Amino acid sequence: MDTNLSLCDLPDNSKMSLDQWLIFSHKNFYGRKNNIKFLIGQNIALDGVVSSEGISRRCARISSKEFVRIYAFLLDGNFLEGFLVIPLQFLSTNYVIPSFFVQPESYFKMDKDSIFAIGALYSNTTINITLQIDDGFIAYDGANYTTNQTLTMVLDENFIFQLSHDTDLTGTTITASNPIAIVSGNKCNSVSIVKPDSRFYCQPFMEMILPTNQLDNEYVIPQLALRVNSTVRILAVNHTEVTIQQDDSIKSTSTIMSKAFIDFQYDNISYVHSISDIMVMIYPQDQDMSISSFMMTVTGIHQYLYEYDFIVPYVRLVNFISITVNSDDINGFILDGQLLDLHDIFNITHNLDQFSSFSIPITSGEHYIVHATKARFGLWVYGFSYGYQAGMAFKT
Repeated sequence: MDTNLSLCDLPDNSKMSLDQWLIFSHKNFYGRKNNIKFLIGQNIALDGVVSSEGISRRCARISSKEFVRIYAFLLDGNFLEGFLVIPLQFLSTNYVIPSFFVQPESYFKMDKDSIFAIGALYSNTTINITLQIDDGFIAYDGANYTTNQTLTMVLDENFIFQLSHDTDLTGTTITASNPIAIVSGNKCNSVSIVKPDSRFYCQPFMEMILPTNQLDNEYVIPQLALRVNSTVRILAVNHTEVTIQQDDSIKSTSTIMSKAFIDFQYDNISYVHSISDIMVMIYPQDQDMSISSFMMTVTGIHQYLYEYDFIVPYVRLVNFISITVNSDDINGFILDGQLLDLHDIFNITHNLDQFSSFSIPITSGEHYIVHATKARFGLWVYGFSYGYQAGMAFKT
């Protein structure tokens, strides 16, 4: 495979083949080095590409003459989180930031701030960040910025700007003069109802954020195995009206102002429809010390694929995939050449449309799933402390 890697802080952006990189830098999730050829699904340890606060030149670019799908993972001790990497041609200039409520300091002694990092693809890129902060201010370059104030800077090609704060940054908007890439989340957080004697881990939240022109207005929230309750966050780009259906008898309509959000709780399958495009994120609740929270993007139903090559990380605990599909197409899923025999299917009806969702355990490694009739469906990969969308049909 003719695929190359370049680290942005190397002289002249010098490139090396992934085969060359793997000779000395390939590691699996248990830290054992492997001198093997590059295959889809194998892990490439990129030490030193994580940005620091402020502006730095820390990133990695991967280019290929063949189609590839890339997932990024953060492994830090017992913590694991990951996301689908958005191809450069689908990045854009307008974003709205999803984050989450930051647990109070007394809940755990970890750095828990909300955080996002912006990467410039081209030199002389002007970036405007209009902040949404629950409380306090952000100090940068000798000035203090509060909510609704705009921080402006210019980044050159392959430079990163990283910003954090100890409150929820959801609704912060970012515009740029050229396409940019953004990763957002929390350094370490949890979604849980904490009692005085509770014991649990916080967990990194991390997603590569879709630009506003890659969002949808209709979503089915997938069923997640082993998760009793999850928070769904709906973030509006523009003023809109949203309908939420949690089962066939519970339906509500809400108005969301531009850059504002609403949360709701669900436990198996839900349906969301908006007049204009919205962003939808899932934050599953902690169940105990071994089942942790994570942050996961929900794919809109108009952006489903009918087939996916995807990767499941190498972890010691059980991994799952979750699928959403029109109920008329619930049969016909072929995973790694085997027709799936499905059980425990959850259904929801909206007007004349019925949707289904199910989860099944899956082994670590490379997989391929296709629908026999090429019916489109949503696919997510998740485990005890991570979750990500397996792919999507990007708008062109």
